Amino acid sequence: MEELEPEQVTSLKVLGFLYLRLGFFARAARLFQALLALLPEDAGVAKSLAAALLEDGKAGEALALLDAPPLRADPSMPADPVFLLLKARSLWRLQRGEEAFAAMEAYLAATGGGR
Repeated sequence: MEELEPEQVTSLKVLGFLYLRLGFFARAARLFQALLALLPEDAGVAKSLAAALLEDGKAGEALALLDAPPLRADPSMPADPVFLLLKARSLWRLQRGEEAFAAMEAYLAATGGGR
């Protein structure tokens, strides 16, 4: 299989974001799943897929994706606010309140919003 050109990847990412903004969450999820299969180390695509799954009502799948490579938290790396917010929202939708609050606290600390 041929690799996608950078412009093609960018176009597909933009299409996925448009699907998200227009409320076509299942379409966005399918597109980002395909992109992640082609670009398994792309954390941005993985976060976009997690967001699409979350909005499509699949919080469990979103959380599983957040806890797997390439997004699994590396304790030696600075906290990624987008990751933390997606994790907090996923946990909240799964009714795991204490964990959701902890993730939200980490998000606020990472963004300076907890001061």
